[in-house]
Amino acid sequence: MRPADILGSYSAMMGLGLLFGLLLGGFPWLTKEISMASLAILMTLSLSRVRLGETKSKEHGKDAIVALILNYGMLTGVILILGRMFPEDLWWGWVLMAAAPSAISIVPFSTIFGGKTSKALFSTAVNYLSALALMPLITLALIGSAVSVNDLIVSLLFLIVLPMVASRFVMRINIGKSVTTQAMNILFAILIFAVAGANRNAFVSEPWIVIAVAAVSIIRTFGTGLGIEFSLRKLGVPKETRVTQVLFSSYKNLGLTATLAIALFDPIVAVPATICIVFEVVWVIFLQRFYERVKE
Repeated sequence: MRPADILGSYSAMMGLGLLFGLLLGGFPWLTKEISMASLAILMTLSLSRVRLGETKSKEHGKDAIVALILNYGMLTGVILILGRMFPEDLWWGWVLMAAAPSAISIVPFSTIFGGKTSKALFSTAVNYLSALALMPLITLALIGSAVSVNDLIVSLLFLIVLPMVASRFVMRINIGKSVTTQAMNILFAILIFAVAGANRNAFVSEPWIVIAVAAVSIIRTFGTGLGIEFSLRKLGVPKETRVTQVLFSSYKNLGLTATLAIALFDPIVAVPATICIVFEVVWVIFLQRFYERVKE
């Protein structure tokens, strides 16, 4: 496998980031700052792919509402119900995950799996605009005084609003798709390296945490996704619509979740997001093979 192939592979780069993070212990200092900077640039590049001019809001309004209900209603609810059984520091990690918007990678994955790109684009835009209100509301309602309101607002401005604005300028620059993909994978690997390394002791000394979080991750990703797939198929929903809705029912922005956990709390709060990332990578690989066999 050539270096360019590795850099262009989302799953390979995530695996390397996790492996080296656990082996080397992440960055010796500035973990919070490096994580936030990496995610801010990553979000900017990711959002630069969301071109609203390619969509028609009247045409996709209903799909966007359904996607919002699936992501911020069903998936958020499942995460909170399952996460409530964990101790406080891990519970906070689940709350941040539940409050996070969908992953931006839903857009390219929707295209790859046979979904309609324009639906995914518009639904993602609506999801992120809604997140500006929903994320602080959910976080403050369930965590309360344990989180600094000022720190939360500043972090959301830096990690969501700033990338939203900056992405409109970046999208005007002619950057090759492969270069953008490789840069995003490198940035995500840096983030995983930092977060996994900061929690190396928890992974090694407390295996019950890994096992319990892994079990919930499987239910929250595979359980919700497959449940929606089979339900929509029984209702006769076409594949191009099912693909997008399945992705919204199973994907959260875990990079944002992990970064906020480190920025606002102790590194241990980022453990749920770190472990969930592994299962989301496996989920992507599974879905690609699954939808290759599904015609309608």
